[in-house]
Amino acid sequence: MAARLPADLLSRSAEEAARLLALAYLDEINRAKRRLSDPLDTEALHDFRVGLRRLRSCIRAYRGHLKDSVSKKIRRRLRDLTAATNAGRDTEVQLGWLHQQAGRLGPGELEGLAWLIGRLEGRKFETLDPVTADVASRFSKASSKLRPRLRTFRAEVRAGPGRDRRSFGPVTGELIRSHAGALGETLRGLTGQQNAAQAHATRIAAKRLRYLLEPLLRRTPGAKRLIGRLKELQDVLGDLHDMQVLSQEIDSSLALLSQGKPERTRAAIAGLNALHRMVDEKARAGLADFHTKWGDDQADRFFRQIGELVTGLMRTDGDAVEARHGPRQAYPEEVAGVPVALEIGGPSR
Repeated sequence: MAARLPADLLSRSAEEAARLLALAYLDEINRAKRRLSDPLDTEALHDFRVGLRRLRSCIRAYRGHLKDSVSKKIRRRLRDLTAATNAGRDTEVQLGWLHQQAGRLGPGELEGLAWLIGRLEGRKFETLDPVTADVASRFSKASSKLRPRLRTFRAEVRAGPGRDRRSFGPVTGELIRSHAGALGETLRGLTGQQNAAQAHATRIAAKRLRYLLEPLLRRTPGAKRLIGRLKELQDVLGDLHDMQVLSQEIDSSLALLSQGKPERTRAAIAGLNALHRMVDEKARAGLADFHTKWGDDQADRFFRQIGELVTGLMRTDGDAVEARHGPRQAYPEEVAGVPVALEIGGPSR
């Protein structure tokens, strides 16, 4: 993520750092939202969705530290925004892959490709564009309520070394350990291509762990390598998911075409059957790639490296960070034990 976060993020309180992180994600989403109206920007919706996922993962992971700022209603609105764009993004991905396949089909199979692309383009025009505009408006409303709540929080300030607020580094270390355990469980259950639900659960677990690691980039040794490995895993399982969804789309298209006149649909059906074989081939290759990169030895090495990173985070303290980056930003002096409202700085709008 390209967020402007303080160098001493790890030594700040978990309450403050989690809010800074959520504010950075709001800025990321807003930048993508401004691009949604550009029909030539094919990555705008993807970037918007990634920002939403990062924000929701942040809120979920640090829920206990954000409880005064993020209500159940806001969490539900963000969840609904993500769900509203799922079908549209699937359609965009399918169209992108299909447009690349023309050179692999024979002359008698291109009609099926053109038919399927036309069907998906029509769906995109009828559903995706209106939904995208609506989602942008709904996010603006949710953001206008969430941002001011994130910029302030109440805490009991204790002066001196007796301060009992936990810092962001150790809190994040514990979360990474827990999320890595969840990923390990799903990986052990992922044994075959047919288990689409297990593959989806594994991909979600990998995303959540990756989003926890991303703010540690350039702050924690080993974070970059681990983020790269999780990105690989997401890509492999994401391609597998996309092919499974496209296979279902081709099946429904074949069923629809079978109801038409044989002489008008024979060529289209031939093309769709060829596409089906290509989709199955890519899915099998993706599954083989997964087992190569995430077999027992590879997975064990990854989780050992996660353990080393967590150990380092659990040792994070203000003195260590201060030695690297200089004194942290101090809170105003207050009488120890008195709850006060604190306003934090954050990335600009």
